[in-house]
Amino acid sequence: MKFLYIGSNDLFSRHELGFLATLSMLGSVTAIQLGGGAGVEKLKIGSDNGTWDVSLYRIPCRSVLHMANCVNIVRGLLNLEDYDVVFATPRAPVLLAKYLARGKRPVLLRLWSIRAAKLVNNLLLGGYEDLLIFLPSLLANFFYILHSTYIMTLDNVTYTFASKMYYVLANRIIKVYPPYGYVVHPPHRHIAREDGMTRVSKLLEIIDRGGYILGFTVLSKKGVYLKAEAKIQAEALYLIAKKTNTDVVLAGSTLEDWKRVFPHIKPPKNLHIVGRGFGDELLVKLYQKAEIIVLPITFLSISNRFLEALFYGRPIITTSYAKYLHPELIHERHIYITDNVVKDTIRLLKSGHMLKTLEQGAREAYARFFSTKRNIEAIKRLVVI
Repeated sequence: MKFLYIGSNDLFSRHELGFLATLSMLGSVTAIQLGGGAGVEKLKIGSDNGTWDVSLYRIPCRSVLHMANCVNIVRGLLNLEDYDVVFATPRAPVLLAKYLARGKRPVLLRLWSIRAAKLVNNLLLGGYEDLLIFLPSLLANFFYILHSTYIMTLDNVTYTFASKMYYVLANRIIKVYPPYGYVVHPPHRHIAREDGMTRVSKLLEIIDRGGYILGFTVLSKKGVYLKAEAKIQAEALYLIAKKTNTDVVLAGSTLEDWKRVFPHIKPPKNLHIVGRGFGDELLVKLYQKAEIIVLPITFLSISNRFLEALFYGRPIITTSYAKYLHPELIHERHIYITDNVVKDTIRLLKSGHMLKTLEQGAREAYARFFSTKRNIEAIKRLVVI
Protein backbone atom coordinates (compact mmCIF):
# COMPACT_ATOMS: atom_id res chain seq x y z
CA MET A 1 0.00 0.00 0.00
CA LYS A 2 0.96 3.64 -0.42
CA PHE A 3 0.27 6.21 2.27
CA LEU A 4 0.23 9.99 2.10
CA TYR A 5 0.84 11.86 5.35
CA ILE A 6 0.22 15.64 5.58
CA GLY A 7 1.42 17.68 8.55
CA SER A 8 3.05 20.97 9.46
CA ASN A 9 5.87 21.57 11.95
CA ASP A 10 4.29 18.90 14.16
CA LEU A 11 5.48 16.31 11.65
CA PHE A 12 8.85 16.27 13.48
CA SER A 13 7.38 15.69 16.94
CA ARG A 14 8.35 12.38 18.49
CA HIS A 15 4.86 10.90 18.32
CA GLU A 16 4.40 11.70 14.63
CA LEU A 17 7.82 10.42 13.62
CA GLY A 18 6.95 7.19 15.42
CA PHE A 19 3.70 6.99 13.50
CA LEU A 20 5.51 7.47 10.18
CA ALA A 21 7.70 4.51 11.16
CA THR A 22 4.51 2.54 11.85
CA LEU A 23 3.08 3.29 8.41
CA SER A 24 6.39 2.34 6.79
CA MET A 25 5.96 -1.19 8.04
CA LEU A 26 2.68 -1.45 6.10
CA GLY A 27 3.78 0.15 2.83
CA SER A 28 5.60 3.11 1.28
CA VAL A 29 5.10 6.53 2.87
CA THR A 30 5.21 10.01 1.37
CA ALA A 31 5.06 12.92 3.81
CA ILE A 32 4.15 16.53 3.09
CA GLN A 33 5.16 19.31 5.48
CA LEU A 34 3.21 22.54 5.08
CA GLY A 35 4.88 25.83 5.93
CA GLY A 36 8.36 24.33 6.07
CA GLY A 37 9.96 26.05 3.09
CA ALA A 38 10.32 24.24 -0.23
CA GLY A 39 12.24 21.14 -1.20
CA VAL A 40 12.33 17.36 -1.39
CA GLU A 41 14.42 15.01 0.72
CA LYS A 42 14.65 11.49 2.08
CA LEU A 43 14.16 11.08 5.81
CA LYS A 44 15.48 8.07 7.65
CA ILE A 45 13.21 7.51 10.63
CA GLY A 46 13.75 5.11 13.51
CA SER A 47 11.40 3.55 16.04
CA ASP A 48 10.96 0.23 17.83
CA ASN A 49 10.45 -1.46 14.43
CA GLY A 50 13.81 -0.46 12.96
CA THR A 51 14.67 2.33 10.52
CA TRP A 52 12.72 3.37 7.43
CA ASP A 53 13.01 5.77 4.50
CA VAL A 54 10.25 8.33 4.04
CA SER A 55 10.01 10.78 1.14
CA LEU A 56 9.43 14.32 2.44
CA TYR A 57 8.05 17.22 0.40
CA ARG A 58 8.26 20.64 2.02
CA ILE A 59 5.62 23.04 0.70
CA PRO A 60 5.46 26.74 1.74
CA CYS A 61 1.70 26.85 2.46
CA ARG A 62 0.90 28.08 5.94
CA SER A 63 -2.85 28.60 6.25
CA VAL A 64 -6.28 27.74 4.86
CA LEU A 65 -6.20 31.06 2.99
CA HIS A 66 -3.70 29.50 0.59
CA MET A 67 -5.54 26.20 0.22
CA ALA A 68 -6.16 26.45 -3.53
CA ASN A 69 -2.47 27.11 -4.11
CA CYS A 70 -1.53 24.18 -1.83
CA VAL A 71 -3.78 21.83 -3.78
CA ASN A 72 -2.27 22.89 -7.10
CA ILE A 73 1.31 22.49 -5.83
CA VAL A 74 0.67 18.98 -4.46
CA ARG A 75 -1.10 17.89 -7.64
CA GLY A 76 1.87 19.09 -9.63
CA LEU A 77 4.25 17.02 -7.49
CA LEU A 78 2.32 13.82 -6.83
CA ASN A 79 -0.16 11.57 -8.54
CA LEU A 80 -2.90 11.26 -5.93
CA GLU A 81 -4.30 8.18 -7.61
CA ASP A 82 -1.23 6.28 -6.38
CA TYR A 83 -2.19 6.61 -2.71
CA ASP A 84 -4.60 4.37 -0.83
CA VAL A 85 -5.02 6.30 2.45
CA VAL A 86 -4.31 9.88 3.53
CA PHE A 87 -3.30 10.76 7.11
CA ALA A 88 -3.31 14.34 8.32
CA THR A 89 -2.85 16.52 11.38
CA PRO A 90 -5.31 19.31 12.38
CA ARG A 91 -5.88 22.70 10.75
CA ALA A 92 -4.60 23.22 7.20
CA PRO A 93 -3.22 19.67 6.73
CA VAL A 94 -6.56 17.91 7.24
CA LEU A 95 -8.39 20.39 5.02
CA LEU A 96 -5.80 19.86 2.28
CA ALA A 97 -6.18 16.09 2.73
CA LYS A 98 -9.93 16.39 2.28
CA TYR A 99 -9.57 18.40 -0.93
CA LEU A 100 -7.03 15.96 -2.33
CA ALA A 101 -8.93 12.81 -1.39
CA ARG A 102 -12.25 14.02 -2.85
CA GLY A 103 -14.06 11.14 -1.18
CA LYS A 104 -12.16 8.54 -3.22
CA ARG A 105 -9.89 7.44 -0.36
CA PRO A 106 -10.17 7.58 3.44
CA VAL A 107 -8.75 10.52 5.40
CA LEU A 108 -7.53 9.72 8.92
CA LEU A 109 -7.04 12.64 11.30
CA ARG A 110 -4.25 12.48 13.90
CA LEU A 111 -5.74 14.41 16.84
CA TRP A 112 -3.46 14.79 19.88
CA SER A 113 -5.13 17.75 21.55
CA ILE A 114 -8.36 19.72 21.79
CA ARG A 115 -7.67 22.97 23.61
CA ALA A 116 -11.25 23.18 24.86
CA ALA A 117 -10.83 19.81 26.63
CA LYS A 118 -8.17 21.33 28.87
CA LEU A 119 -10.15 24.46 29.85
CA VAL A 120 -10.46 23.82 33.59
CA ASN A 121 -6.91 22.51 33.88
CA ASN A 122 -5.43 25.46 31.98
CA LEU A 123 -7.48 28.00 33.94
CA LEU A 124 -6.16 26.57 37.21
CA LEU A 125 -2.65 27.01 35.83
CA GLY A 126 -3.29 30.63 34.82
CA GLY A 127 -4.16 30.18 31.14
CA TYR A 128 -7.11 32.58 31.23
CA GLU A 129 -7.00 33.17 27.47
CA ASP A 130 -8.56 29.70 27.13
CA LEU A 131 -11.92 31.24 28.04
CA LEU A 132 -11.78 33.26 24.82
CA ILE A 133 -10.85 30.33 22.59
CA PHE A 134 -13.12 27.69 24.15
CA LEU A 135 -15.93 28.01 21.61
CA PRO A 136 -13.62 28.51 18.58
CA SER A 137 -11.72 25.39 19.66
CA LEU A 138 -14.95 23.36 19.89
CA LEU A 139 -16.11 24.48 16.45
CA ALA A 140 -12.73 24.11 14.75
CA ASN A 141 -12.22 20.55 15.96
CA PHE A 142 -15.78 19.63 15.02
CA PHE A 143 -14.98 20.88 11.53
CA TYR A 144 -11.77 18.83 11.35
CA ILE A 145 -13.55 15.69 12.57
CA LEU A 146 -16.43 16.25 10.18
CA HIS A 147 -13.99 16.33 7.27
CA SER A 148 -12.27 13.08 8.30
CA THR A 149 -13.21 9.46 7.73
CA TYR A 150 -11.71 8.37 11.06
CA ILE A 151 -9.99 10.14 13.96
CA MET A 152 -7.05 8.75 15.92
CA THR A 153 -6.78 10.42 19.34
CA LEU A 154 -3.45 10.03 21.13
CA ASP A 155 -4.42 10.37 24.79
CA ASN A 156 -7.40 9.49 26.96
CA VAL A 157 -8.39 13.08 27.76
CA THR A 158 -8.72 14.00 24.08
CA TYR A 159 -10.51 10.72 23.28
CA THR A 160 -13.04 11.03 26.12
CA PHE A 161 -13.79 14.69 25.41
CA ALA A 162 -14.15 14.20 21.65
CA SER A 163 -16.36 11.12 22.03
CA LYS A 164 -18.74 12.95 24.39
CA MET A 165 -18.74 16.40 22.81
CA TYR A 166 -19.07 15.15 19.23
CA TYR A 167 -21.17 12.09 20.07
CA VAL A 168 -22.93 12.10 16.70
CA LEU A 169 -19.52 11.33 15.17
CA ALA A 170 -18.21 9.15 18.03
CA ASN A 171 -18.18 6.04 15.84
CA ARG A 172 -15.34 7.65 13.84
CA ILE A 173 -13.11 8.18 16.87
CA ILE A 174 -10.60 5.72 18.31
CA LYS A 175 -7.87 5.97 20.94
CA VAL A 176 -4.37 4.73 20.20
CA TYR A 177 -1.29 5.89 22.08
CA PRO A 178 1.59 6.92 19.81
CA PRO A 179 4.93 5.18 19.29
CA TYR A 180 8.22 7.00 19.70
CA GLY A 181 10.22 8.04 16.65
CA TYR A 182 13.34 9.96 15.74
CA VAL A 183 15.24 11.09 12.67
CA VAL A 184 18.35 8.97 12.13
CA HIS A 185 21.35 11.19 11.43
CA PRO A 186 24.80 10.11 10.26
CA PRO A 187 27.11 9.32 13.23
CA HIS A 188 28.43 12.33 15.18
CA ARG A 189 26.55 14.79 13.03
CA HIS A 190 24.22 16.15 15.65
CA ILE A 191 26.11 16.46 18.93
CA ALA A 192 25.70 20.17 19.67
CA ARG A 193 28.59 22.28 20.81
CA GLU A 194 26.79 25.50 21.67
CA ASP A 195 29.04 25.95 24.76
CA GLY A 196 32.10 24.41 23.10
CA MET A 197 33.73 21.05 23.71
CA THR A 198 33.94 21.75 27.45
CA ARG A 199 30.17 21.37 27.89
CA VAL A 200 30.03 18.13 25.88
CA SER A 201 33.03 16.70 27.73
CA LYS A 202 31.44 17.51 31.09
CA LEU A 203 28.19 15.84 30.05
CA LEU A 204 30.03 12.72 28.85
CA GLU A 205 31.85 12.57 32.18
CA ILE A 206 28.52 12.65 34.06
CA ILE A 207 27.08 9.98 31.77
CA ASP A 208 30.09 7.74 32.29
CA ARG A 209 29.61 7.89 36.07
CA GLY A 210 25.92 6.99 35.67
CA GLY A 211 23.40 6.61 38.49
CA TYR A 212 22.09 10.17 38.19
CA ILE A 213 18.57 11.55 38.32
CA LEU A 214 17.46 12.95 34.96
CA GLY A 215 14.86 15.61 34.27
CA PHE A 216 13.95 17.88 31.38
CA THR A 217 12.63 21.42 31.54
CA VAL A 218 12.67 24.31 29.08
CA LEU A 219 13.30 27.50 31.00
CA SER A 220 13.42 29.47 27.75
CA LYS A 221 9.61 29.20 27.59
CA LYS A 222 7.48 32.21 28.42
CA GLY A 223 4.12 33.02 29.98
CA VAL A 224 1.96 30.39 31.64
CA TYR A 225 4.16 27.52 30.40
CA LEU A 226 7.20 28.96 32.15
CA LYS A 227 5.31 29.65 35.37
CA ALA A 228 3.20 26.48 35.59
CA GLU A 229 5.47 23.92 33.92
CA ALA A 230 9.13 24.77 33.37
CA LYS A 231 9.76 26.51 36.69
CA ILE A 232 7.96 23.81 38.68
CA GLN A 233 10.03 21.08 37.04
CA ALA A 234 13.28 22.98 37.60
CA GLU A 235 12.41 23.64 41.25
CA ALA A 236 11.76 19.94 41.84
CA LEU A 237 15.16 18.99 40.42
CA TYR A 238 16.83 21.73 42.48
CA LEU A 239 15.27 20.46 45.72
CA ILE A 240 16.21 16.85 44.95
CA ALA A 241 19.81 17.94 44.38
CA LYS A 242 19.82 19.97 47.61
CA LYS A 243 18.54 17.05 49.68
CA THR A 244 20.78 14.32 48.26
CA ASN A 245 24.39 13.77 47.25
CA THR A 246 23.23 12.19 43.99
CA ASP A 247 24.02 13.84 40.66
CA VAL A 248 20.95 15.49 39.15
CA VAL A 249 20.95 16.32 35.43
CA LEU A 250 18.70 19.10 34.16
CA ALA A 251 18.48 18.92 30.36
CA GLY A 252 16.66 21.22 27.97
CA SER A 253 17.88 24.48 29.51
CA THR A 254 21.17 26.36 29.72
CA LEU A 255 22.84 27.93 32.74
CA GLU A 256 21.95 31.31 31.24
CA ASP A 257 18.27 30.26 31.21
CA TRP A 258 18.56 29.33 34.88
CA LYS A 259 20.18 32.65 35.85
CA ARG A 260 17.46 34.57 34.06
CA VAL A 261 14.58 32.66 35.69
CA PHE A 262 16.23 32.17 39.12
CA PRO A 263 18.58 35.17 39.44
CA HIS A 264 19.04 34.74 43.20
CA ILE A 265 19.39 30.95 43.36
CA LYS A 266 22.74 29.30 42.72
CA PRO A 267 22.50 25.68 41.54
CA PRO A 268 24.16 23.20 43.95
CA LYS A 269 27.30 21.47 42.68
CA ASN A 270 25.47 18.19 42.04
CA LEU A 271 22.84 19.87 39.83
CA HIS A 272 24.22 19.75 36.30
CA ILE A 273 22.45 22.05 33.81
CA VAL A 274 23.56 20.56 30.50
CA GLY A 275 21.81 22.72 27.90
CA ARG A 276 19.86 21.62 24.86
CA GLY A 277 20.35 20.57 21.26
CA PHE A 278 22.84 17.77 21.87
CA GLY A 279 21.07 15.39 19.48
CA ASP A 280 19.71 11.86 19.69
CA GLU A 281 23.09 10.13 19.84
CA LEU A 282 23.90 11.76 23.17
CA LEU A 283 20.26 11.66 24.29
CA VAL A 284 20.21 7.85 24.16
CA LYS A 285 23.30 7.66 26.38
CA LEU A 286 21.78 10.18 28.77
CA TYR A 287 18.72 7.98 29.27
CA GLN A 288 20.59 4.68 29.42
CA LYS A 289 22.73 5.65 32.42
CA ALA A 290 19.99 7.44 34.42
CA GLU A 291 18.73 5.93 37.67
CA ILE A 292 15.34 7.68 37.64
CA ILE A 293 13.57 9.95 35.14
CA VAL A 294 11.72 12.77 36.92
CA LEU A 295 8.82 13.83 34.68
CA PRO A 296 6.21 16.00 36.41
CA ILE A 297 3.27 16.39 33.98
CA THR A 298 1.45 19.68 34.46
CA PHE A 299 -0.73 20.10 31.37
CA LEU A 300 -3.24 17.55 30.07
CA SER A 301 -1.39 17.08 26.80
CA ILE A 302 0.73 14.26 25.45
CA SER A 303 4.29 14.48 26.73
CA ASN A 304 7.01 13.61 24.24
CA ARG A 305 9.51 13.27 27.11
CA PHE A 306 7.21 10.82 28.87
CA LEU A 307 6.92 8.81 25.65
CA GLU A 308 10.70 8.97 25.28
CA ALA A 309 11.34 7.64 28.80
CA LEU A 310 8.97 4.71 28.19
CA PHE A 311 10.69 3.96 24.89
CA TYR A 312 14.11 3.80 26.55
CA GLY A 313 12.69 1.70 29.40
CA ARG A 314 13.73 3.87 32.34
CA PRO A 315 12.09 4.11 35.80
CA ILE A 316 9.68 7.05 35.68
CA ILE A 317 8.27 9.14 38.51
CA THR A 318 5.50 11.49 37.46
CA THR A 319 2.41 13.30 38.69
CA SER A 320 -1.26 12.29 38.84
CA TYR A 321 -1.96 13.92 35.46
CA ALA A 322 -0.49 10.79 33.88
CA LYS A 323 -3.45 8.68 35.02
CA TYR A 324 -5.86 11.00 33.16
CA LEU A 325 -3.80 10.89 29.98
CA HIS A 326 -3.03 7.16 30.11
CA PRO A 327 -5.29 5.40 32.68
CA GLU A 328 -4.06 1.96 31.58
CA LEU A 329 -0.67 2.59 33.19
CA ILE A 330 -0.43 1.03 36.66
CA HIS A 331 1.08 2.88 39.62
CA GLU A 332 4.22 1.20 41.04
CA ARG A 333 4.37 -1.13 38.06
CA HIS A 334 4.57 0.86 34.84
CA ILE A 335 5.22 4.27 36.41
CA TYR A 336 5.36 5.80 39.89
CA ILE A 337 2.62 8.40 40.42
CA THR A 338 3.09 10.90 43.23
CA ASP A 339 1.84 14.16 44.66
CA ASN A 340 5.29 14.85 46.14
CA VAL A 341 7.94 14.37 43.47
CA VAL A 342 10.87 15.44 45.63
CA LYS A 343 10.09 13.25 48.65
CA ASP A 344 9.23 10.14 46.64
CA THR A 345 12.20 10.45 44.27
CA ILE A 346 14.54 10.45 47.25
CA ARG A 347 12.71 7.45 48.70
CA LEU A 348 12.88 5.54 45.39
CA LEU A 349 16.66 5.98 45.27
CA LYS A 350 16.85 3.68 48.29
CA SER A 351 14.68 0.95 46.76
CA GLY A 352 16.58 -1.05 44.17
CA HIS A 353 13.67 -3.50 43.92
CA MET A 354 11.15 -0.78 43.02
CA LEU A 355 13.51 0.78 40.49
CA LYS A 356 13.96 -2.58 38.80
CA THR A 357 10.17 -3.10 38.78
CA LEU A 358 9.62 0.34 37.24
CA GLU A 359 12.33 -0.27 34.63
CA GLN A 360 10.69 -3.51 33.51
CA GLY A 361 7.25 -1.90 33.76
CA ALA A 362 8.20 0.99 31.49
CA ARG A 363 9.27 -1.46 28.79
CA GLU A 364 6.08 -3.45 29.24
CA ALA A 365 3.90 -0.33 29.08
CA TYR A 366 5.55 0.86 25.88
CA ALA A 367 5.20 -2.54 24.19
CA ARG A 368 1.57 -3.05 25.26
CA PHE A 369 0.14 0.43 24.74
CA PHE A 370 2.44 2.62 22.62
CA SER A 371 4.45 0.46 20.22
CA THR A 372 4.32 0.45 16.43
CA LYS A 373 2.81 -3.04 16.66
CA ARG A 374 -0.09 -1.67 18.70
CA ASN A 375 -0.57 1.15 16.21
CA ILE A 376 -0.57 -1.26 13.26
CA GLU A 377 -3.37 -3.20 14.93
CA ALA A 378 -5.36 0.04 15.26
CA ILE A 379 -4.81 1.03 11.63
CA LYS A 380 -5.95 -2.39 10.44
CA ARG A 381 -9.22 -1.93 12.34
CA LEU A 382 -9.93 1.20 10.33
CA VAL A 383 -8.73 0.50 6.81
CA VAL A 384 -8.28 -2.62 4.71
CA ILE A 385 -4.57 -3.34 4.39
